[in-house]
Amino acid sequence: MLSRIHNFLKYCYNDNSGDRLPDINLQLFLIAAKSLMPYEDAIGCSLDTIRYEKEIELLAYYKNGRDDSLEYYLENKKPLEKEDALLEFRIIPVIIANTQWNNLLNEVLKTVCFYSSNKMDILNSLIISSAVNEYLSEDIFPENINDIIKERVINFSLRDFYNANSIQINKVSLIEFEKERISALSKTAIVTDDMIEKFKSLKFIFRERTTEKSEESTETVLSSFSSYLFKLRKGIISPEKLKISLDNIPEFKEFLKYESFSHPLLGKCRVLKRGEKEVILKSKTGLMKVNL
Repeated sequence: MLSRIHNFLKYCYNDNSGDRLPDINLQLFLIAAKSLMPYEDAIGCSLDTIRYEKEIELLAYYKNGRDDSLEYYLENKKPLEKEDALLEFRIIPVIIANTQWNNLLNEVLKTVCFYSSNKMDILNSLIISSAVNEYLSEDIFPENINDIIKERVINFSLRDFYNANSIQINKVSLIEFEKERISALSKTAIVTDDMIEKFKSLKFIFRERTTEKSEESTETVLSSFSSYLFKLRKGIISPEKLKISLDNIPEFKEFLKYESFSHPLLGKCRVLKRGEKEVILKSKTGLMKVNL
């Protein structure tokens, strides 16, 4: 199972041994993974939305790449209606950390709805979540995977999700989603060739998956987080170990006054280089270029 997770992550993301700047895709993976909190009374992990919002606000200082959905959220504090180009990179850690389908889908959609209210993002996240869940859950990948995904798409209620999470219901959005759902279900295979080419997660699962054991000579970001997500998935990490205080965290620029510091969200950081417009930091997950 651990090798299966690691192989999947290495295909979907550019790995980092801690000596270079992670790209935006890996950064989105990291902030989601760090925001997962094991349930107190159920199997799986919830997205700690308070921490996740703090992580998003902090990421604005050091993000390495363009992310229209994130930038829109930071400026407007509401999701973007346009389709999210980086959708899968945000939700993959949430999928891996959960085994119970209802919990998994609810937490994935909570993550999606931070950034997007787009009907295709909701439908695509449902399909991606189902495919990844089957890949991780079954030793032999099911030949009837499209039938399994179709059944989950049929049974999903967007209205129920909105009600359960106190999200205001837009009737027009519900109608538009239903149109897309009907269109997807009318196709012979709900996971189309176009989707497989569009999403790295689906391309790996349907065309490139491997069962070979993944070997690393040194620990990398993805090998470390593969192990971490595996432990979350197995329920062997106590939520008490992951709880941190998010109250009264100083402005990030206050931390940058020091040559080294420990930040509640980033952990131990060391300043490598200072410039007039940027600071280069070293942390456990790689380098960060902080724009001043």
